[in-house]
Amino acid sequence: MGLVGRGKTWACAALMLALAGRAAAECPPRWDGQPQQVAQLRAWTQDAAIPPAQFQQVAVALADCLASPDPALRDELGFELLSAWMRAGRLAPEALRLLRDRWLAVLQAPPDAQGFHAPFAVLALSEVARVDRIQPFLRPSEREALLAAGAGWLQQWRDYRAHDDREGWRHGVAHGADLLMQMALNPALDPEGAALALASLGSQVLAHGQLAYRHGEGERLARAARFALLRSAWTAEQVQAWLQTVLQPTRGTVWDERRLRQVHNARQFLWPLYVALQEQGDAGLRERVLPAVRQALAGLD
Repeated sequence: MGLVGRGKTWACAALMLALAGRAAAECPPRWDGQPQQVAQLRAWTQDAAIPPAQFQQVAVALADCLASPDPALRDELGFELLSAWMRAGRLAPEALRLLRDRWLAVLQAPPDAQGFHAPFAVLALSEVARVDRIQPFLRPSEREALLAAGAGWLQQWRDYRAHDDREGWRHGVAHGADLLMQMALNPALDPEGAALALASLGSQVLAHGQLAYRHGEGERLARAARFALLRSAWTAEQVQAWLQTVLQPTRGTVWDERRLRQVHNARQFLWPLYVALQEQGDAGLRERVLPAVRQALAGLD
Protein backbone atom coordinates (compact mmCIF):
# COMPACT_ATOMS: atom_id res chain seq x y z
CA MET A 1 0.00 0.00 0.00
CA GLY A 2 1.38 3.43 -0.97
CA LEU A 3 1.53 6.55 1.14
CA VAL A 4 -1.75 7.84 -0.33
CA GLY A 5 -3.51 4.58 0.52
CA ARG A 6 -2.11 4.59 4.05
CA GLY A 7 -3.22 8.19 4.49
CA LYS A 8 -6.78 7.38 3.49
CA THR A 9 -6.85 4.36 5.76
CA TRP A 10 -5.52 6.32 8.76
CA ALA A 11 -7.93 9.19 8.13
CA CYS A 12 -10.89 6.80 7.90
CA ALA A 13 -9.81 4.96 11.05
CA ALA A 14 -9.44 8.24 12.94
CA LEU A 15 -12.89 9.31 11.83
CA MET A 16 -14.48 6.05 12.92
CA LEU A 17 -12.78 6.18 16.31
CA ALA A 18 -13.99 9.71 16.81
CA LEU A 19 -17.55 8.80 15.90
CA ALA A 20 -17.54 5.60 17.94
CA GLY A 21 -16.43 7.58 20.97
CA ARG A 22 -19.57 9.68 20.90
CA ALA A 23 -21.93 7.84 23.26
CA ALA A 24 -24.81 10.11 22.31
CA ALA A 25 -25.19 12.58 19.48
CA GLU A 26 -27.37 15.65 19.23
CA CYS A 27 -30.73 15.40 17.49
CA PRO A 28 -31.37 17.36 15.37
CA PRO A 29 -27.72 17.25 14.32
CA ARG A 30 -25.45 20.25 14.06
CA TRP A 31 -22.92 21.04 11.38
CA ASP A 32 -20.55 23.99 11.69
CA GLY A 33 -22.35 24.86 14.91
CA GLN A 34 -25.77 25.16 13.26
CA PRO A 35 -28.72 22.77 13.75
CA GLN A 36 -29.60 21.07 10.48
CA GLN A 37 -33.18 20.67 9.29
CA VAL A 38 -34.72 18.03 7.05
CA ALA A 39 -34.66 20.13 3.87
CA GLN A 40 -31.00 21.05 4.34
CA LEU A 41 -29.92 17.48 4.98
CA ARG A 42 -32.05 16.11 2.18
CA ALA A 43 -30.28 18.46 -0.24
CA TRP A 44 -26.97 16.89 0.77
CA THR A 45 -28.00 13.57 -0.76
CA GLN A 46 -27.52 14.72 -4.34
CA ASP A 47 -24.73 17.22 -3.66
CA ALA A 48 -21.54 15.69 -5.04
CA ALA A 49 -19.44 18.43 -3.45
CA ILE A 50 -20.12 17.28 0.11
CA PRO A 51 -17.21 15.15 1.40
CA PRO A 52 -17.91 11.65 2.74
CA ALA A 53 -16.67 12.55 6.24
CA GLN A 54 -19.50 15.07 6.56
CA PHE A 55 -22.10 12.37 5.89
CA GLN A 56 -20.45 9.93 8.28
CA GLN A 57 -20.39 12.38 11.18
CA VAL A 58 -23.96 13.60 10.82
CA ALA A 59 -25.23 10.03 10.27
CA VAL A 60 -24.33 9.19 13.87
CA ALA A 61 -26.54 12.01 15.13
CA LEU A 62 -29.34 10.88 12.83
CA ALA A 63 -28.99 7.37 14.25
CA ASP A 64 -29.74 8.72 17.70
CA CYS A 65 -32.86 10.44 16.34
CA LEU A 66 -34.39 6.96 15.99
CA ALA A 67 -34.94 6.92 19.77
CA SER A 68 -36.86 10.20 19.78
CA PRO A 69 -40.52 10.21 20.89
CA ASP A 70 -41.08 12.98 18.33
CA PRO A 71 -42.19 11.34 15.06
CA ALA A 72 -40.80 14.24 13.01
CA LEU A 73 -37.33 13.62 14.44
CA ARG A 74 -37.55 9.83 14.54
CA ASP A 75 -39.11 9.06 11.19
CA GLU A 76 -38.74 12.01 8.85
CA LEU A 77 -35.40 13.40 10.06
CA GLY A 78 -33.82 10.19 11.34
CA PHE A 79 -34.91 7.15 9.38
CA GLU A 80 -35.90 8.71 6.07
CA LEU A 81 -32.64 10.60 5.70
CA LEU A 82 -30.49 7.65 6.74
CA SER A 83 -32.36 5.47 4.28
CA ALA A 84 -31.88 8.03 1.50
CA TRP A 85 -28.16 8.31 2.22
CA MET A 86 -27.68 4.56 2.30
CA ARG A 87 -29.60 4.08 -0.92
CA ALA A 88 -27.60 6.85 -2.60
CA GLY A 89 -24.32 5.24 -1.53
CA ARG A 90 -23.27 8.21 0.62
CA LEU A 91 -22.20 6.13 3.64
CA ALA A 92 -18.95 4.16 3.50
CA PRO A 93 -18.77 0.53 4.67
CA GLU A 94 -16.91 1.62 7.80
CA ALA A 95 -19.73 3.99 8.73
CA LEU A 96 -22.35 1.34 7.94
CA ARG A 97 -20.59 -1.11 10.24
CA LEU A 98 -20.52 1.47 13.01
CA LEU A 99 -24.23 2.17 12.59
CA ARG A 100 -24.99 -1.55 12.41
CA ASP A 101 -23.21 -2.11 15.71
CA ARG A 102 -25.12 0.73 17.38
CA TRP A 103 -28.46 -0.64 16.18
CA LEU A 104 -27.64 -4.24 17.05
CA ALA A 105 -26.86 -3.05 20.57
CA VAL A 106 -30.34 -1.52 20.73
CA LEU A 107 -31.91 -4.87 19.77
CA GLN A 108 -29.94 -6.64 22.47
CA ALA A 109 -30.81 -4.13 25.22
CA PRO A 110 -34.06 -4.09 27.23
CA PRO A 111 -36.77 -2.22 25.27
CA ASP A 112 -37.11 1.48 26.02
CA ALA A 113 -40.27 2.32 27.92
CA GLN A 114 -41.84 4.24 25.04
CA GLY A 115 -41.15 1.45 22.58
CA PHE A 116 -39.76 3.47 19.67
CA HIS A 117 -36.04 2.79 19.53
CA ALA A 118 -35.88 -0.94 18.80
CA PRO A 119 -38.53 -0.94 16.03
CA PHE A 120 -36.71 1.86 14.23
CA ALA A 121 -33.30 0.32 14.86
CA VAL A 122 -34.45 -2.91 13.20
CA LEU A 123 -35.95 -0.94 10.31
CA ALA A 124 -32.67 0.90 9.85
CA LEU A 125 -30.85 -2.44 9.90
CA SER A 126 -33.07 -3.53 7.01
CA GLU A 127 -31.53 -0.68 5.02
CA VAL A 128 -28.03 -1.83 5.98
CA ALA A 129 -28.99 -5.32 4.75
CA ARG A 130 -30.32 -3.81 1.53
CA VAL A 131 -27.01 -2.05 0.86
CA ASP A 132 -25.18 -5.33 1.47
CA ARG A 133 -27.57 -7.16 -0.86
CA ILE A 134 -26.98 -4.72 -3.72
CA GLN A 135 -23.29 -4.05 -3.13
CA PRO A 136 -21.94 -6.66 -0.67
CA PHE A 137 -19.65 -5.35 2.03
CA LEU A 138 -20.39 -7.64 4.98
CA ARG A 139 -18.33 -10.74 5.64
CA PRO A 140 -20.36 -14.00 5.75
CA SER A 141 -20.01 -14.16 9.53
CA GLU A 142 -21.30 -10.58 9.85
CA ARG A 143 -24.25 -11.35 7.60
CA GLU A 144 -25.08 -14.45 9.62
CA ALA A 145 -24.89 -12.46 12.85
CA LEU A 146 -27.25 -9.82 11.46
CA LEU A 147 -29.76 -12.49 10.45
CA ALA A 148 -29.54 -14.21 13.84
CA ALA A 149 -30.00 -10.93 15.70
CA GLY A 150 -32.98 -9.87 13.59
CA ALA A 151 -34.67 -13.26 13.76
CA GLY A 152 -34.14 -13.54 17.50
CA TRP A 153 -35.41 -10.03 18.15
CA LEU A 154 -38.59 -10.49 16.09
CA GLN A 155 -39.35 -13.80 17.74
CA GLN A 156 -39.25 -12.34 21.24
CA TRP A 157 -40.92 -8.97 20.48
CA ARG A 158 -44.27 -8.49 22.24
CA ASP A 159 -45.05 -4.80 21.74
CA TYR A 160 -47.76 -4.76 19.09
CA ARG A 161 -48.39 -1.01 19.02
CA ALA A 162 -48.35 0.07 15.37
CA HIS A 163 -49.50 3.64 14.75
CA ASP A 164 -50.72 6.47 16.90
CA ASP A 165 -52.02 9.74 15.44
CA ARG A 166 -49.97 11.78 17.90
CA GLU A 167 -46.89 9.58 18.48
CA GLY A 168 -46.54 8.12 14.99
CA TRP A 169 -45.23 4.66 14.13
CA ARG A 170 -43.71 1.91 16.24
CA HIS A 171 -44.69 -1.12 14.08
CA GLY A 172 -42.07 -3.50 15.42
CA VAL A 173 -43.44 -6.67 13.79
CA ALA A 174 -43.60 -5.12 10.32
CA HIS A 175 -40.15 -3.58 10.68
CA GLY A 176 -38.67 -6.87 11.87
CA ALA A 177 -40.24 -8.59 8.86
CA ASP A 178 -38.65 -5.98 6.58
CA LEU A 179 -35.18 -6.86 7.88
CA LEU A 180 -35.77 -10.57 7.31
CA MET A 181 -37.13 -9.84 3.83
CA GLN A 182 -33.93 -8.02 2.89
CA MET A 183 -31.90 -10.92 4.24
CA ALA A 184 -34.04 -13.38 2.27
CA LEU A 185 -33.67 -11.38 -0.95
CA ASN A 186 -29.90 -11.73 -0.69
CA PRO A 187 -28.61 -14.61 -2.86
CA ALA A 188 -26.07 -15.30 -0.13
CA LEU A 189 -28.79 -16.59 2.21
CA ASP A 190 -28.46 -20.37 2.52
CA PRO A 191 -31.31 -22.83 3.27
CA GLU A 192 -30.38 -22.94 6.95
CA GLY A 193 -30.65 -19.17 7.20
CA ALA A 194 -33.96 -19.25 5.33
CA ALA A 195 -35.32 -21.77 7.83
CA LEU A 196 -34.27 -19.50 10.70
CA ALA A 197 -36.07 -16.56 9.08
CA LEU A 198 -39.21 -18.63 8.52
CA ALA A 199 -39.28 -19.80 12.13
CA SER A 200 -39.07 -16.20 13.31
CA LEU A 201 -41.68 -14.89 10.86
CA GLY A 202 -44.05 -17.73 11.70
CA SER A 203 -43.82 -16.95 15.40
CA GLN A 204 -45.53 -13.58 14.86
CA VAL A 205 -48.23 -14.55 12.36
CA LEU A 206 -50.89 -14.84 15.08
CA ALA A 207 -49.51 -12.09 17.38
CA HIS A 208 -49.80 -14.62 20.21
CA GLY A 209 -53.50 -13.84 20.32
CA GLN A 210 -52.85 -10.40 21.80
CA LEU A 211 -54.56 -8.33 19.10
CA ALA A 212 -55.97 -8.40 15.58
CA TYR A 213 -53.50 -6.96 13.08
CA ARG A 214 -54.84 -3.96 11.15
CA HIS A 215 -51.77 -2.07 9.92
CA GLY A 216 -50.49 -4.43 7.25
CA GLU A 217 -48.40 -6.62 9.56
CA GLY A 218 -49.66 -9.85 8.02
CA GLU A 219 -48.81 -8.67 4.52
CA ARG A 220 -45.28 -7.68 5.57
CA LEU A 221 -44.75 -11.07 7.24
CA ALA A 222 -46.08 -12.83 4.13
CA ARG A 223 -43.83 -10.86 1.80
CA ALA A 224 -40.76 -11.80 3.80
CA ALA A 225 -41.90 -15.42 4.09
CA ARG A 226 -42.32 -15.75 0.33
CA PHE A 227 -38.69 -14.82 -0.31
CA ALA A 228 -37.47 -16.98 2.56
CA LEU A 229 -39.41 -19.92 1.15
CA LEU A 230 -37.76 -19.30 -2.20
CA ARG A 231 -34.30 -19.57 -0.55
CA SER A 232 -35.25 -22.58 1.53
CA ALA A 233 -34.75 -26.18 0.52
CA TRP A 234 -38.07 -27.19 2.04
CA THR A 235 -40.21 -29.83 0.42
CA ALA A 236 -43.98 -29.49 0.11
CA GLU A 237 -44.29 -31.64 3.22
CA GLN A 238 -42.00 -29.39 5.22
CA VAL A 239 -43.94 -26.30 4.16
CA GLN A 240 -47.16 -27.98 5.24
CA ALA A 241 -45.67 -28.95 8.61
CA TRP A 242 -44.46 -25.37 9.15
CA LEU A 243 -47.88 -23.89 8.44
CA GLN A 244 -49.58 -26.46 10.67
CA THR A 245 -47.29 -25.46 13.53
CA VAL A 246 -47.80 -21.74 12.92
CA LEU A 247 -51.59 -22.07 12.75
CA GLN A 248 -52.11 -24.69 15.45
CA PRO A 249 -53.47 -22.12 17.98
CA THR A 250 -56.36 -21.35 15.59
CA ARG A 251 -57.73 -24.86 16.02
CA GLY A 252 -60.53 -25.41 18.48
CA THR A 253 -64.25 -25.67 19.01
CA VAL A 254 -64.90 -22.53 21.04
CA TRP A 255 -65.06 -19.19 19.23
CA ASP A 256 -63.78 -16.83 21.90
CA GLU A 257 -62.18 -13.44 21.25
CA ARG A 258 -58.65 -14.82 21.37
CA ARG A 259 -59.33 -17.45 18.73
CA LEU A 260 -61.18 -14.95 16.55
CA ARG A 261 -58.15 -12.65 16.63
CA GLN A 262 -55.85 -15.52 15.72
CA VAL A 263 -57.98 -16.64 12.79
CA HIS A 264 -58.17 -13.04 11.57
CA ASN A 265 -54.38 -12.76 11.72
CA ALA A 266 -53.93 -16.08 9.95
CA ARG A 267 -56.01 -14.78 7.04
CA GLN A 268 -54.07 -11.50 7.05
CA PHE A 269 -50.95 -13.60 6.44
CA LEU A 270 -52.21 -16.41 4.20
CA TRP A 271 -54.14 -14.40 1.63
CA PRO A 272 -51.26 -12.06 0.69
CA LEU A 273 -48.96 -15.09 0.59
CA TYR A 274 -51.42 -16.94 -1.65
CA VAL A 275 -51.79 -14.02 -4.07
CA ALA A 276 -48.02 -13.43 -4.23
CA LEU A 277 -47.39 -17.09 -4.94
CA GLN A 278 -49.92 -17.04 -7.78
CA GLU A 279 -47.87 -14.28 -9.39
CA GLN A 280 -44.56 -15.99 -8.58
CA GLY A 281 -42.48 -16.79 -11.65
CA ASP A 282 -40.78 -19.78 -10.03
CA ALA A 283 -43.00 -22.75 -10.85
CA GLY A 284 -41.11 -24.95 -8.40
CA LEU A 285 -41.93 -22.61 -5.51
CA ARG A 286 -45.61 -22.58 -6.46
CA GLU A 287 -45.68 -26.37 -6.55
CA ARG A 288 -43.97 -26.65 -3.17
CA VAL A 289 -45.96 -24.01 -1.31
CA LEU A 290 -49.36 -23.28 -2.88
CA PRO A 291 -51.06 -26.59 -1.93
CA ALA A 292 -50.15 -26.09 1.73
CA VAL A 293 -51.40 -22.49 1.69
CA ARG A 294 -54.69 -23.54 0.07
CA GLN A 295 -55.13 -26.26 2.68
CA ALA A 296 -54.36 -23.83 5.49
CA LEU A 297 -56.92 -21.33 4.21
CA ALA A 298 -59.56 -24.02 3.90
CA GLY A 299 -58.85 -25.11 7.46
CA LEU A 300 -59.76 -21.69 8.80
CA ASP A 301 -63.39 -21.92 7.63
